[in-house]
Amino acid sequence: MGVEGSKNIIIRKEYFTKEERQRVLNTMQKLAKGGDAVALTSLEKHISSRLNPETAKKFLRILAKGRNIPSLPCSTVVDTLGPLLKGSMEEHLFLTLTLAGGGQEGIDSNRIIKYTEVFVSSYLRIITGQSGYRGWKSGPTDTVKRVSQALLHDLLYSGGSPKETWGKPPPKVRFSYDDFERWCLGHSVFTTLETEVLKHCFSFSPIDHTALMPQASQLPSTFPSMLSAGQVLYLNNALPPLLQSEWRFLFSTTTHGWSFSIFMKQIVAKGPTLIVVEDQSRNKFGGFASVSWEVRPQFQGTPECFLFALEPQAGIFRSTGYNSNFMYLNYLEKNTMPNGLGMGGREELFGFWLDYDFGKGTVAPSCSTFCSPPLSPHPELEVRSVEVWALGPEEEDSDEEEGTRKKKSALDANPDARAVLDMVGKGRASDGYREEPQE
Repeated sequence: MGVEGSKNIIIRKEYFTKEERQRVLNTMQKLAKGGDAVALTSLEKHISSRLNPETAKKFLRILAKGRNIPSLPCSTVVDTLGPLLKGSMEEHLFLTLTLAGGGQEGIDSNRIIKYTEVFVSSYLRIITGQSGYRGWKSGPTDTVKRVSQALLHDLLYSGGSPKETWGKPPPKVRFSYDDFERWCLGHSVFTTLETEVLKHCFSFSPIDHTALMPQASQLPSTFPSMLSAGQVLYLNNALPPLLQSEWRFLFSTTTHGWSFSIFMKQIVAKGPTLIVVEDQSRNKFGGFASVSWEVRPQFQGTPECFLFALEPQAGIFRSTGYNSNFMYLNYLEKNTMPNGLGMGGREELFGFWLDYDFGKGTVAPSCSTFCSPPLSPHPELEVRSVEVWALGPEEEDSDEEEGTRKKKSALDANPDARAVLDMVGKGRASDGYREEPQE
């Protein structure tokens, strides 16, 4: 044939692996009922059931390339889906903006909000059908709307902090293609959400159920969680990556009742935790504690701590660097320091405070530690419920070399004793008072 004859050979780029291509082809052939061509009406119905009718119609226009035809060869559909589902960032953005109702000229804010709601809702339907998510329901439409807008915060309110934009409706603006591309590059949650939903729609790869959601463990037999699946999705992706894989149930007033001493017993020395509070008006808020809670009359924690709100609005409020008043837990009968649990702010003006007289608390009008607005409209809280989760895999408390369990010090078992030593100036030096581990 020679070199000149080979110039007319067209090398087709293959986006799918051999296994992925076969999986998509199987899906199309199933819709075609064993034939070689799939009717666009069948394909539209399939996509509608996973996304919604409006998005399905837009998807069909892409696949049919604007032609008014009744069907497409199954192999042609697979070839067209390749660059859309597994292509470059530019090819992915083409799909996103087209489905959202935009294009090379950009997209309106209301359209990208609606598009995100469709994909969040679809993802939650997928994920809540799995066995590892018992207790987390998909939640009402307004919850999906709040979570979607919160995920888009940095795009919608470019340059504005969550406190500055608190209570403001989403602006009606138009984002250029470049603005939207820059935002996507810095917000992998959005693109991961799309990818997992499209995996479910076209079956080109197994869904990664832990890509955005944690596995729940150590749940009681009956567990009506305060959190919806959408709220878990939102909070989990605000956490440090190493803590996103697993949430271990520690405490809820529904399960354990209203005892501050039991509350402390359940949360002390359990690693990083997430505390969720619901007030008398069903506002939901709380905080992420980056280290184990310890009972002592001083602040603790690291700048990774943050406060959050979930209802009636969603927002994450991170450390400002103004001070290090991140976490506080104290419970001593004879003590001039306040007894209870608080995060952020200072004495009498915590970001939120749960009093040792469990069921009562306060929120500050603002919090310098986390630059947060008032998390509740009620300065004096009547707490309806509290829920606490430990985050990340549980640390093994054992000797790996000998396979023997280490005996805990009495100071670990008695947080009040540890707090007394802190008060008299022993602090971390109290480790010298620990019992020697038995051989």
